[in-house]
Amino acid sequence: MRTTSPRFTLSLTTARRALGGFAVVMLGALLGGHAMADAVTPQPFTATYAVTYRGLGAGTLQMRLLRDPQTGHYTFETRANPSFLARFAVSRNATERSVMEITNEGVRPLQWQLDDGKSGAAGDGTLAFDWAQQSVKGDYRGAAVALATEAGLQDRQSVQIQVMLDLLRGQEPGELPMVNDDKIRQYAYTRGSSSEVQTKLGKIEAVLYESARQGSSRVSRVWHAPSLGYVPVRAEQVRKGKVETVMTLITLERN
Repeated sequence: MRTTSPRFTLSLTTARRALGGFAVVMLGALLGGHAMADAVTPQPFTATYAVTYRGLGAGTLQMRLLRDPQTGHYTFETRANPSFLARFAVSRNATERSVMEITNEGVRPLQWQLDDGKSGAAGDGTLAFDWAQQSVKGDYRGAAVALATEAGLQDRQSVQIQVMLDLLRGQEPGELPMVNDDKIRQYAYTRGSSSEVQTKLGKIEAVLYESARQGSSRVSRVWHAPSLGYVPVRAEQVRKGKVETVMTLITLERN
C-alpha cells in the first residue's frame, strides 16, 4: 500500500487541471467507475504566484506543468523571479525540474534537477530514478546520493503533482515518501477545512492540506482549488509556529 507541504516545495528558497477536471472525477464517482477515476490526470498549466517572506515582497514564482505528446512524460518546473532585495539570497536563474510519468498507480519520477542559478555546482542537485533496478542515484550539493526505491517514492517536485493527482481521483494523499536532500523522508498530509481564498483572480473556494515530517518544526500549508483541478491558490511555509513564506496565485494559464 502506498504510504507518502511536500514537503510542498513552493517556498522562494527552493526556486512549491482543467476546469472540467473536477466534474470528470465527480462523474466517475457517480457512475461508480474506478477505471475512469484512474484515467484522470492533471491538465498542463502555468501558474504564477506573488511571494512574500516575513511580510516583505520577495518577487514571484512560476510553476509550469507540461506534457510531451511523444513520450507521454510530464515535466514540472519551478522558476524564481526574485525581487531586487531577494536576489541576494536567490538567483533569478534558479530552477527546479522533475520529469515523471503518470500511471493508474500514480506519479513516478524519472529525473530531478536543481540549479540554484549561481556559478559552480555547490547548490545544485540531480537524481535519476531507475525503477527497473529499484535505485535512485545522483548528487545533492556535492554529496553522492544512492538510495533504493520504494512504493510511491517522489522527488521534491513530483510530490506536488502526486498530491494534485490524489485529490483529482478522490483519494487522500496520506503519507508520501520523498527524496529530500540525500535521504528518503516521510511526509504526512492532513486535510483541513475548506474556505474562500482571495487571489488576483477573485475569491476561490479551496481545501487546505498541511504536510510535515515527524520531528520537524516546519509545516507546509497548501490551499488546493477543486474548480481549478486542485491547482494551489495559496501556500504557506511555517517554521516554529510562525508563517515565513506566503505564495498567492496571481495568474493561471492552460498550456
